[in-house]
Amino acid sequence: MANHGHDRHFSRFLRATALAVSLILPVGLVSQPAAEATPAEQLPACADPSVPEDVNHASIRLEGPTTGTEVAVDEHGKIALSGFLHKNATMVDVSVGRLTTTDITLGPPPAGVSDWSASWTASLRPAELGENEVCARAEREPGRYARILRSVTVVDLLPPSAVPDLTVGAITATTAKATWGEATDNYGLAGYEITVDGGTPHRTTIGTRSYSITGLSPSTNHTVSVVAVDLAGNKSATRATASFTTAAAPPPPDPDADLVLDPEQGAATATWHPDPATETSYRAYLDGQLYDEFSLTHFCQDADGNPANPCTAGNSIALPIGPLEEYTPYTFRVEALRADRTVARELSADFTTMINTDEVSPAATQQAASEGSQCAGSGGDFYLAADSRTSVTVPAGSTELFPGCYTVSNDSCLDAFLPPSGEKLVNCADSLTQLLFSAAPPGRGPVISSVDPVPGRVSTLFDPGNATMPITWCAQNTTTCTLVLAPAAQAVRLVAVAPAAAVGTSWVVVALSGIGIGLALWALLEILFPGQIGIHGILEYPIRHDTDFDTFENWGADEGEWYNSLKIYAEVIKTTKLVADRDGIPFAWTNAEDGRLKRIIDAACTAQRGTQGTAGCDNGFAVYVPGGVSYDLRPMKETGTHIVTAMGDGGYPQPPTRAQWFYPARSQGGRAAIDAGYPRRWFNTHFTPNECTGRAPGTVCDEFPFWVTNQAVNLSGERASLKPVPPSESSPQGTEMSAFFRKCEVADGERFIVLPVKPWVAANGPSFGFRVSEGGASMCMSPKPAAAP
Repeated sequence: MANHGHDRHFSRFLRATALAVSLILPVGLVSQPAAEATPAEQLPACADPSVPEDVNHASIRLEGPTTGTEVAVDEHGKIALSGFLHKNATMVDVSVGRLTTTDITLGPPPAGVSDWSASWTASLRPAELGENEVCARAEREPGRYARILRSVTVVDLLPPSAVPDLTVGAITATTAKATWGEATDNYGLAGYEITVDGGTPHRTTIGTRSYSITGLSPSTNHTVSVVAVDLAGNKSATRATASFTTAAAPPPPDPDADLVLDPEQGAATATWHPDPATETSYRAYLDGQLYDEFSLTHFCQDADGNPANPCTAGNSIALPIGPLEEYTPYTFRVEALRADRTVARELSADFTTMINTDEVSPAATQQAASEGSQCAGSGGDFYLAADSRTSVTVPAGSTELFPGCYTVSNDSCLDAFLPPSGEKLVNCADSLTQLLFSAAPPGRGPVISSVDPVPGRVSTLFDPGNATMPITWCAQNTTTCTLVLAPAAQAVRLVAVAPAAAVGTSWVVVALSGIGIGLALWALLEILFPGQIGIHGILEYPIRHDTDFDTFENWGADEGEWYNSLKIYAEVIKTTKLVADRDGIPFAWTNAEDGRLKRIIDAACTAQRGTQGTAGCDNGFAVYVPGGVSYDLRPMKETGTHIVTAMGDGGYPQPPTRAQWFYPARSQGGRAAIDAGYPRRWFNTHFTPNECTGRAPGTVCDEFPFWVTNQAVNLSGERASLKPVPPSESSPQGTEMSAFFRKCEVADGERFIVLPVKPWVAANGPSFGFRVSEGGASMCMSPKPAAAP
């Protein structure tokens, strides 16, 4: 017993020690930034402590720049260095900050000095602005070096060019879109600053050269101006400007009109009054293509929305249309048919679907990305996104370069390992690592969700400001990086915009009481737990629904193969528990349902990997979990049940070919099905009879996989499952898929996982969506809270 206690104490000590000093395996999410350097340039090796610093040596002189001076980069973003070389010495290299060059030009020696054989010059682009060390090295004898080392401040005084080709288009009564061309800069751009009517400036990244203007009034004049902002914070000397006038307000819908269209984000409802004396059926067209054909009584309803049969002139026809793409114009036409199939009358109207609200403001994301790049390029050590500035304590001794961007008094530890590359253990601590410790909640496990409740720091659930997640953000074309601390959901968005921001990024994950950079927590866990755990899927993993995920340690067994699968599992368990508790949903996990969840995650991840047997998930994808109600709490019980049933009713799909339905790809507007020759209501004309043939009046036909995926109809080789559901569930499902694609950043053609959880649907839990990335999992389509009783 004594030995056991000693071993446990030693393990705890080793774990605490390793976690306290470890930064593990940085992994680039997008691409590592390449230094703007010649092939001869490499990381500096200017190290010879026996030679005094800033003293001109007998073998080499550094004439400029002098110590403590401010040196401005030239029109090429470089600074010049020059000096003299002794006749018995050989130049080795010259460095500025992180970059070294051997591209040195030798010239004539100074007049009248016999010992100096040559003058030398070199120019080099500093990796970052601000304080830099300049070093020049020479070799006097083999293996004997001389160096001159000086500290200078590098500045950029040249503003970027004016922004070209500013135009304003897509003008409506209340919105417009400004677009512009690419500006240039001698050192590097951080982004663009847009101002509308002289109001608050908005920032975008260098890769985002457009801005949507909203909230305008009809028939009003406006002016938009744009300047480029470089990494030093300089702005274009001349603003690009453009003026425009919004369109007149559209006439309000006529409640007495024959045809009324009520659009939502991903659906619409067409309503008109029937004429039972002459009309027996209807044929509806969407954008000129046949959408549906149905009898007079099928969608007829009374004033209370109940099915009406017989259908009278006092009733109305209410046809749900969906799924549709958000913020998209459509043309709808309906033909009223007589008994002999001739057209009795025709109704038509145009409509535009609404736009989903983002979980995280695009303006906030662009601001953080642009200013984060500026902070990195300016030599800043960390940048606090605006939403984090009240919750993160700035380390003592920090200097603010501009709002949110700081240098610290000691960055010797972490700075030596940025940009992240390779597998490294850092057995040191500085102001930056201490900042990461302070930003992490006590006892926190891997940061897996933006909905994690943090004691003392939570006001309401699903508040993006509750959990702060740091990432490494590297400026364009440099080796310089900074830590960006932002709310977890915003950090996920920052990674999503990284390609447009032209940066390289890496997650920084707060692991237990320590800090880990990147995906592979197993690198540390192999040190702590060298004995491998035999795992063949998370079904056999030593983790349960009642596990405390904030302190669970074995995240990386089997070399991290199941790490992403575990993130899905933990996110589903934690979110369902939190929402059930918050909204009083009669739901609780059992061991049996826990096993089923693991089984379907294994099946989904295996489908994702396209392998046989069981495989762990990859990273960088979205997950949709259907519910008994939609994420905005509208009825979807039968639709959610349909998805569960189609996918094996909580077990493994039968037939097994349906397993691929776990991992469909988005098909914008149902283009994959349309291009294959299938109309939207293909079940009326193809594969008949089917489950929807002769369906009861007052029902629509739901299909899974969704029409808006690459597996709809029979595109997967397995005909889509059909089920009649109430029309009241058609619009919620269409709007939900539109919201999921937008909020969770699912691009056209991008694959995502559908994860049906039978007891959650049965309990009328709301659907939700999250993204899995190197850093963990973060909610992107949050369930709205239930109304207070």
